[in-house]
Amino acid sequence: MVQLRKDSMLDRLVIVSDGDYSDSNARDNRDGYEDRCIYCPGNEHLTKPAVLALVQKEGMMRRLADAEDNHIDDWCVRIVPSSKPLVSISANGTYSNKPFYSEPAYGYHYILVASREHCKPSSIPAEQWSNVLVALQDRVKWLYAQKGVSYVAIYMDYNATKEWHPHINIVTFPYMPPLIEQEVEYVNRYINESGSCPLCNIVSMEDKSPRHLISMDNFAAFCPWAPTHPYEFWIVPKKHAIQLLRMTQKEMDELATMLRVMLGGLYNTLGDVRFSMIVHASSEKSRKQLHWHIEVHPRLVDSNGLEDGFGVHFLGVSPETAASKLSSASRRELARIVGV
Repeated sequence: MVQLRKDSMLDRLVIVSDGDYSDSNARDNRDGYEDRCIYCPGNEHLTKPAVLALVQKEGMMRRLADAEDNHIDDWCVRIVPSSKPLVSISANGTYSNKPFYSEPAYGYHYILVASREHCKPSSIPAEQWSNVLVALQDRVKWLYAQKGVSYVAIYMDYNATKEWHPHINIVTFPYMPPLIEQEVEYVNRYINESGSCPLCNIVSMEDKSPRHLISMDNFAAFCPWAPTHPYEFWIVPKKHAIQLLRMTQKEMDELATMLRVMLGGLYNTLGDVRFSMIVHASSEKSRKQLHWHIEVHPRLVDSNGLEDGFGVHFLGVSPETAASKLSSASRRELARIVGV
């Protein structure tokens, strides 16, 4: 049984399961098969049938899906239901009221296999990142059309200590996660009071700041003023946008280049470091706005009592110092990629 529980004082959301998730495919590619990665080509039968498989043929991109007895084997991106989902559309159970509120953990959990090869995120080509964004956009659009889906969470957890196959988690919730809700409430209060979006203003101000990293026509990357992780950086659309669903192909291609450059710059700065990459965006089922963006959180240190108990983060590296190193490394990576 999987439950969604809420802390009675903070409305903090917790997923609680009786199952063993210590080796879940959110963190491990093997999922019970000792010598085989379930995400590698040739092992398609080890996962549930793909709901989407992108296939490139003769310069065209085809959107296909597995059948029960026929797996697409020439895919470039593959989306499959998680075999150990954190939430489930078959979730059942009882509801309980405060102070011990709980409900069945209803939702969808998909794994987007972002590459055919075992590789670091920093070495995925920009062209492949563009394919990933196309597949992601397709699945997120489908999910928001489903009943019981109020928010689609998108994140990648890169674990540098294991043989890791690039993949992204797509998890839905019946309501907005608390942290996103806090951001949404702040942004909409700011818009109502000032008539402008706070993140639009920040993008403009960071353009000439010591925290600025890279700018392209449609996106900017910078280290935030008050990060929660050393060397944390954000990738933000320059124009006000609330969902990645509305990106054009040109914008996706540019974002793909930005991801390749910035993850390459992170690797060149810190080496093979663990990190989480998270998409913060508005819900398609809410009128409230949140300027969408990508946050990359390097995992250089374990959490401590100050952070866990009080929500106060300590950083031994200022965002300005981090930006000076990341900026230099990412610009060298950009020059190497474009050949200048």
